[in-house]
Amino acid sequence: MPIQSITLPIMTLLVSAAIMPLVKILEDQLRFRRLKEILVTGSLTLSLALLVMLYRQIPKGGYLEAFLSGFGLPFGVQFYIDRFSIYMSIIFCGIGLLVAIFSYRYMEVDTGLDKYYGLLLTLIAGMVGVAFAGDLFNLYVFWELMCISSYSLVSFRKYRWEAVEAGFKYLVMSTIGSLIALYGISLIYGCFKTVNMHEIAAKLVLIQYKLDFSLTLYLYLAAGLIICGFAVTAALAPFHTWLPDAHPAAPASISAMLSGVVIKTGIYALARILFTVFSTIPSGVAIGVTVHSIPIVDYGFVMIILGVLTITIANIMVLRQRDLKRFLAFSSIVNMGYIASGLGIAAYLLYHYPSQSYSLALIAASGAVLHILNHAVGKALLFLSSGCIVHEAKTRDLVKLEGIGRKMPLTGISSSIGLLHLAGVPPLAGFWSKLMIIWGGLGYFQDLFLLVSTAIIIANSIYAAGYYLWLMQRIMFGKLGSAAEKAHEAPSSMVAPVVILASLCIVLTFLIPWIMSIAKVSVLALIGGG
Repeated sequence: MPIQSITLPIMTLLVSAAIMPLVKILEDQLRFRRLKEILVTGSLTLSLALLVMLYRQIPKGGYLEAFLSGFGLPFGVQFYIDRFSIYMSIIFCGIGLLVAIFSYRYMEVDTGLDKYYGLLLTLIAGMVGVAFAGDLFNLYVFWELMCISSYSLVSFRKYRWEAVEAGFKYLVMSTIGSLIALYGISLIYGCFKTVNMHEIAAKLVLIQYKLDFSLTLYLYLAAGLIICGFAVTAALAPFHTWLPDAHPAAPASISAMLSGVVIKTGIYALARILFTVFSTIPSGVAIGVTVHSIPIVDYGFVMIILGVLTITIANIMVLRQRDLKRFLAFSSIVNMGYIASGLGIAAYLLYHYPSQSYSLALIAASGAVLHILNHAVGKALLFLSSGCIVHEAKTRDLVKLEGIGRKMPLTGISSSIGLLHLAGVPPLAGFWSKLMIIWGGLGYFQDLFLLVSTAIIIANSIYAAGYYLWLMQRIMFGKLGSAAEKAHEAPSSMVAPVVILASLCIVLTFLIPWIMSIAKVSVLALIGGG
């Protein structure tokens, strides 16, 4: 496939970001102050449409690929698109579009909005680029583009010390994480002399029965470094501490991006590298027999440990928060724990029970992939709602915000739907993704590690549902707080994305069989077989 067709969604975003300063000059000349917003909305809408078209062009069970001209294997820049890549990219772009619409009125008190919208576009372009990367070099380049944009957006309101401090902390932690991941990538290159993920997997197939101790040790070390490196952006404990500081400091629109999609990019990079590079198809199987990849190192064990630790620590911390955005930030960390656990359970089952557990692994991984969508929609909804609330009440203090949902009915009802969705209240879509993760974990009662880990996940899920309902009760039914008394509904361009996301939570519930099949197809693209 021509590389221009595959990279068109990314190029649309990057070109729009590049011409944003010129649009600002033209806007000043014409005295028409909405050109930036028209450009950012138009480019995101076009990119979303192009992604949907690409999804339809991917053959069943197949993929699209293209190489940058003049850069072939083994060092070439490859764009590799399968159902999982497009699934993630559509989520990135869709949330980005709603955030851009929300920003029209929310960001009008700020200056330098050409830079804000330019950074927002490069942030989304970086995330889509990570999802499209077929080689580790390409992935790392887009990863850095995403990270630099997100640091800048967290500290966009640089006249506040809180924003500068949070942005600097995020910059330091994420840079260290990126360097650790880069060292892991360099180890892989040292072993296989290529950075192309599928070529590495093919080489592993050839040598899988000749792996000596030193090469196995290198693979374990590389996998560990990559997990630790990308876990920083994915906000997995103990690498999560930048996130609760970044959210209160960042504009609510950027909080929605951070929790909705940016941290998912960390999970995507982890899943894509681990399942592609560190898994291999057994050689010698009969032709025509459907086979699936088996992890060659036990990264599933590490992912489950990180996932359970993340859920438990964040759940303990969340109830200590009086700041609305910090409360939501810790609940985001909890949900990243669910996603990591689901993928970890799948990898663990494939590693320890390769011949019997494929169906269960598929269910657990599908639950994790479905939860990526559920959390992206739910948490973007809650952070944009918090933007409406703080815009009107001028405070993030939960005590002062009690009962504000009655003064802002559209925002309050939408927030309540988002909280019920993320609490996993049946029959909402958030319930099904958690159930699938737990179902996969309970598949082998004889495995004590898996059983205990899943039991901890279940206990945490019940606990988390309790504080989501507690927050809903305070916002909707609590005695009116001091900041809530004079609050009114936010401007319609801010409320509209909130209502759309709340409606999407309902729609996802009614379409759950169809959404589950999309998640399953995405997982098949990731782990193979089926």
